[in-house]
Amino acid sequence: MKPTITKEQAGAIQIFMDGDKEKSDLLRIHAKDRWIEEFSCLNELDIMTLAAALVNGYEVGKTPEEEVREYYEWLKRSRDERHLAGDVEGNRFIAGLLQGVLNTLDYLGIKIEGVNA
Repeated sequence: MKPTITKEQAGAIQIFMDGDKEKSDLLRIHAKDRWIEEFSCLNELDIMTLAAALVNGYEVGKTPEEEVREYYEWLKRSRDERHLAGDVEGNRFIAGLLQGVLNTLDYLGIKIEGVNA
């Protein structure tokens, strides 16, 4: 099974492997020391997850911002579909959900490209 890791972790693994290192080198260092600088994100991975990622490959997880952007885009498509179908109540409901996303981001002071930035 492929574990899910962050984009930063995937990038750190790639940088390490591009340096003519072996997977076993990465695991040995990971088990022995704490990572610093550009590799510090690997400290969040336990050794079994890292080993599974090196052996089976890995999926890169979406950031929370990407998740919100996808949800917001899905809501917009759903709202437009409800509008075209003549579903006034459904259209209003989804419009309210869209506004809720925008209000929440505004209250939290978060800007997400493609949503509210």
